[in-house]
Amino acid sequence: MDAGTAAVLGALAGSVATIGAAMATGWAQREGARITARSEHRRERREPRYNAYKEFIAEATRMRNASAVWGIDLSHTSEVDDEIIDYWRLVENALKNKARDVVLAGPTKVTKAVIELERLATELVVEFMTYRDVVGQEPLQSEMRRQLLLKAREFESALVSFKLSAQVALDDDGS
Repeated sequence: MDAGTAAVLGALAGSVATIGAAMATGWAQREGARITARSEHRRERREPRYNAYKEFIAEATRMRNASAVWGIDLSHTSEVDDEIIDYWRLVENALKNKARDVVLAGPTKVTKAVIELERLATELVVEFMTYRDVVGQEPLQSEMRRQLLLKAREFESALVSFKLSAQVALDDDGS
């Protein structure tokens, strides 16, 4: 090989290496920008999710607190009047209003947990209203009291599941 051919091949090799390095640098910059954008997107999604989850948990906790005594003591038979029923309905509606925000914030696992809590909240209110209607009618009263105990415990368990799902969703860094 003569010196001229060697010089041309050397220049060609240098050009290919320069182009390859430029392409690799460009790819690395694009990848870095994509990672940064993804990280920023996740951060922007986390804050609204956090707020939606926090507000929903507050309402679900109100429902749990209202039903707590019914989920602990089977012999508990306090007076049930329209004022108490109205309170339960108010708490149920507040819970469902906050649930919409959580459903929109996602992700799917959290949405499923919210839908379950909404269903249980409605069932708790229905069970409570039915209990009010059968007070003094044994054995119906005992059976409805037992149903209230089961629903209250089921709601408590579903609330714990929601909290754990929400925590996992907030901790997800996308990796």
